[in-house]
Amino acid sequence: MMRASPLRHALAGCGLLLGLVLASSAGAQQRPYLLWLDGAHIDVAKIIGLPPAQNSPEAKAEYEQVLKLTLERTPEREKQAIADQRQGLVNFLNGIDTKYVDNTHREVRLLFREAQVELAILLKSVHRLTSRQRPFSVWNKVRVKPCPGARPDGTSFPSAHAATAALYAELLKTAVPSMAEPLEDRVRSYDESRLICGFHYQSDLAAGDKVGRAVAKALLADKAFKARFDETIPEIKVALGVK
Repeated sequence: MMRASPLRHALAGCGLLLGLVLASSAGAQQRPYLLWLDGAHIDVAKIIGLPPAQNSPEAKAEYEQVLKLTLERTPEREKQAIADQRQGLVNFLNGIDTKYVDNTHREVRLLFREAQVELAILLKSVHRLTSRQRPFSVWNKVRVKPCPGARPDGTSFPSAHAATAALYAELLKTAVPSMAEPLEDRVRSYDESRLICGFHYQSDLAAGDKVGRAVAKALLADKAFKARFDETIPEIKVALGVK
């Protein structure tokens, strides 16, 4: 009996710790597990491939593209690019004429946040495997000047922002097909903001876009997610200002 008591206390402590961890995960970005998807069935590394080799002609051309965009950016475009640094649904939709208002449309906001967390968890597995320097970190005769404010750290490849934009667009297009064109236009401008700020290369964006669309397709193929998604479609239409 004397030996069992410490064990019970240890188990109780573990249960409390687990409860605290789960409670603190309410800010969905901290959730360490997949809710709907099976990571074994989504080979992110295969989807994205590899970035251009360092010092290759392709890599140099991508650097020159980013350098040109950063040197030519206007104050107005820089302001928009800085606003695009956040990966929330409201930030993505701010670039489109919709009826979406922040802190409203609760079910839409929660569902899309959960979808983004699924994506973030899958991306984390490949971010640990890559170490591509961001454009503003590369030493060159002419340096890339990043947008003012916080600078992203970690690998440049693939772009989580591009992945998030593609995820949002695919889900929203499924709910409201008539919005496909403005949504895809927004994906392009959202992605371009990452080039204009000197945070990513074009191949980073292309890889992120592939992952975002693959995850959206996988989520929509999941019965549990699709059921919630279908229930949310009427509210999505209201948020987008579509009847």
